This record gives sequence, C-alpha cells and structure tokens, in this order.
Amino acid sequence: MSQRKMADHRKIEGAVDSISNLPDVILQHILCYIPTKLAISTSLLSRRWRHVWCDIPSLSLYVNTLTAASVNETLTRYTAPNQWRTHSHYTENIPYINLWIKCAMSHNVENLSLQIWNQYYEYKLPDFFCNSSSLSNSTSLLIQLFLSSAILSNESMAKILSGCPVLKKLKLYYCCKLKVLDLSKSLSLRTLEVNSVKVAGPTQIVAPNIHCLRLFNSQLSYPLPDVASLTEAELEICFVSMDSQFEADFLQVWVLEMLEKLQNADKLNFGRNFVQILSIAEIRGAHFPLLKVKAMTLDTKIFQYVIPGIERLLQR
Repeated sequence: MSQRKMADHRKIEGAVDSISNLPDVILQHILCYIPTKLAISTSLLSRRWRHVWCDIPSLSLYVNTLTAASVNETLTRYTAPNQWRTHSHYTENIPYINLWIKCAMSHNVENLSLQIWNQYYEYKLPDFFCNSSSLSNSTSLLIQLFLSSAILSNESMAKILSGCPVLKKLKLYYCCKLKVLDLSKSLSLRTLEVNSVKVAGPTQIVAPNIHCLRLFNSQLSYPLPDVASLTEAELEICFVSMDSQFEADFLQVWVLEMLEKLQNADKLNFGRNFVQILSIAEIRGAHFPLLKVKAMTLDTKIFQYVIPGIERLLQR
C-alpha cells in the first residue's frame, strides 16, 4: 500500500473513531435522520455501535421491505420509542400489526402513525386499542395520532379519544364508516386533518377547540364543521364535475357558509376546486363574508375558471 493510501486510510479510521466517541444521545439524534433499517445496520460497525440504535427516539417500520420475523426481533431489542410509524401493503402482515400496536402502547408512545394500504382488505383496529380503560392506562401520553385506511365506527373513535386526554394532533385518512367525529371533549386537541377523498368520511365534525383544520373531502354534507376557535384552515373539495344545477348550488352554498365560519381566521389555504366554486359564486353575484385573514395561499393553476374567485378573495 502506498504512503498516500495509508495516510488516507488513517484519516478514515480517525474520522470513524471521532464519531464513535460522541455521546449516545448525539449518535441517536443523528440516526433519527436515516431510515430505521439503516440505523439498525450501524450495529455491525463495531461493538461500540451494537446497542446505540436501540434507544433512538423514533421508529419507522416499512413492513413491505421487512419480514414479520425481523420486525418482531427489532421490537424485542427496542427500548425507548416516542414516535412510531408502521406502513404495510401486504395482507399477510395483518395478524402481526395488532401485536406491534400493543408493543407501541406498552412503550407509552407520544406519536403513533399507522398506515394500512391494501385495496383488498379492510383493516379493523383491535378492540384493545379502542378500549378506553386500556388506553388511559397505557397511551395517556399520546400527543399525535395518524390513522390511515382503518375501519372506525363512531363508538370506536369516541373510545380512542377518551383514552387520549393530551392528544394535540389528529390525522384521519380514508377511514371509512366514521360518520360523526365529535372532538368537543378533546380539550387539548389543536390540529385536525381529515382526508376522505374517494371514500365515505365523516359527515359531521364537532371541533370547537381546534385551531388548525385541514379538510380534503368529496363527501360534503350538513351540518358544517363546528370550529369556533379556528385560526388556520386548509380546504379542498374533490369532485369530477358539476353535472347538475343542484350540485353546483349545493357546493356554492357550502363554500360560502364555510367562509362565514373562517372569517376570523388568521391563515387560510384554498385548493383549486374550492376557488373554482368561489368563482361561480362571484359570477352569480353571491354575497361574500368579510375576511380578517392575515395570510392567504391559493393552491391553484391560473386559468379562466378560477380568476373571478381569486379577484374576489383578494378584495376581501
């Protein structure tokens, strides 16, 4: 080996030793920024790194690239999760998901994200997750909850909420069968995000304590969301076309009444379809409420069908 190569090799060894000499808490913070699978592989570097990953503050399990056995082995070694994310596309993993949720609950996670993407299987949350007494004993520290493609009844959602007294952020994506989302007793909840595009989502939302609402849906109905304390909102409506006069009238009434509820908000974000409906209302000479917004974002391409709505909003 040439002297230059030997010098380069010593530099690399020195760099590795310098990183290894960092305190565990710093190493674990660094490992949080890479996929969990790679973080675990650092245990092969040396004896010093063998157990560092076990205490990283967040865990993301992309089960599509892992076997259930490897996930189970990972969980037996993992000691202090605060954030937990599970993603699965495969039906064969379903029997294990309940076990992984129970493991997360036993560690008092603060942030829990569960995504089940399978068009041939409807995943139902286990009874122990929806049991208020179990939740109050094991997940009372839960601050953020994200559920995607899960079957949720009104009763199940109510039980989950009653067991999460300090929950601050709730995200529900494509959760079918949930019709009434009553958050009036969730006094700590400040952010709500609901995406019910292409599925039947909540038709009634009661959320008087939230400050931030993100609503993406295609299932508009009455009554409108109760959002008395709202300061920030992001809204978009998904529809293929407005084929009938009735549908156009209904959408116009809905968006204008939503503006009434949002007139004291500080920050608003509207999608293209929402702005298009406002354009129709403007052309028809509808009355617009006075907005006190400080910052407004219009997430749309500029074309003829949205220009009247944009002009009217900018005048408010």
